[in-house]
Amino acid sequence: MLPKNYNLIHGWCTAEKSLTTMNLILENQAKTCLELGVFGGRSLVAIAIAAKKVSPMSKVIGVDAWTAQASLEGTNDKANDDWWSKVDYDDMYAYTKKIMIENGVDSVVELWKCKSNECVDRFEDKSLDLLHQDSNHSEEISCEEVELFWNKVKVGGHWIFDDANWPTTQEAQKRLVSKGYEETYVSLQNASQNEWKIFKRIL
Repeated sequence: MLPKNYNLIHGWCTAEKSLTTMNLILENQAKTCLELGVFGGRSLVAIAIAAKKVSPMSKVIGVDAWTAQASLEGTNDKANDDWWSKVDYDDMYAYTKKIMIENGVDSVVELWKCKSNECVDRFEDKSLDLLHQDSNHSEEISCEEVELFWNKVKVGGHWIFDDANWPTTQEAQKRLVSKGYEETYVSLQNASQNEWKIFKRIL
């Protein structure tokens, strides 16, 4: 069920995370999904495969500016900023489009080349079945995205929070809970993996 050549796709999404997300989509018949922060499409393609199984009319939107400027906003550690400053973003955007085509999900995927705060008004309140937050992990940007998008997910929908054990994402998670979400899943974690969580909107 995983995407073709999954371990070779650029990104850090583990097989456990992709399979858990795909099962979540199938179990909840999620047809409208949003990912904030796409990079090479490793998690987005998994989301799209599951959503297309739910319905060929599903809509999966990947939002990423694919620019160094967006990656470096806010306060992150120096090693993080150094790495992101050297990415060939135009190449990564083209690569992501190719991954979607190779996996047969380009019919349900839209890639929006913009920052999250530039497209929030394109979403109706309570219109999303699932949101995966995996963009800039600075406290400033992660909190901003929670404030902007919390009400775009329908009651009963899910918010997947990447790198939930990073110090810079703690405040954003607290804000998400304060908006009416509850934590329902915490990933398996080992020394080589960062934690991620699933939150469900209950209010």
